[in-house]
Amino acid sequence: MDWWIWIVGGVLLCLAEMATPGAFYLLFFGVASLVVGVLAWAGLVDATWIQFLLFSVFSIVSLVLFRRALASRLNLDQSNEQIHTLEGESGTAMEDIPAHGTGKVEVRGSSWNAVNRGDSQIEQGQTCMVERIEGVSLWVRGA
Repeated sequence: MDWWIWIVGGVLLCLAEMATPGAFYLLFFGVASLVVGVLAWAGLVDATWIQFLLFSVFSIVSLVLFRRALASRLNLDQSNEQIHTLEGESGTAMEDIPAHGTGKVEVRGSSWNAVNRGDSQIEQGQTCMVERIEGVSLWVRGA
């Protein structure tokens, strides 16, 4: 395969990585494609099957070796950890929440959907405690 096809494919994959929420998967395939393109341009790899083999090996090995380190360095998992630190926090009911019903609670200045896990109604303005997070809803109990 022509070397320029690998280069164009690599650039497109790197651009696609920038256009998507950063999970850093396409980046490694893009870089592998660029490496194979450079090797083909230099005349070091001529056979198409070898180019595809090298692309596959470079992509998978770099993904396995470097993705976790890159993600932790850029704190990609930080947002999920910050949400789970809401457990045990206190919030304020923004409306009356019936027992085992749903409503809105303000925690750390943000409005959240909440499920009242208690046996009594939480009144508007009452303090409540976050017991757990499930999806985008907080499970709360009146304090």
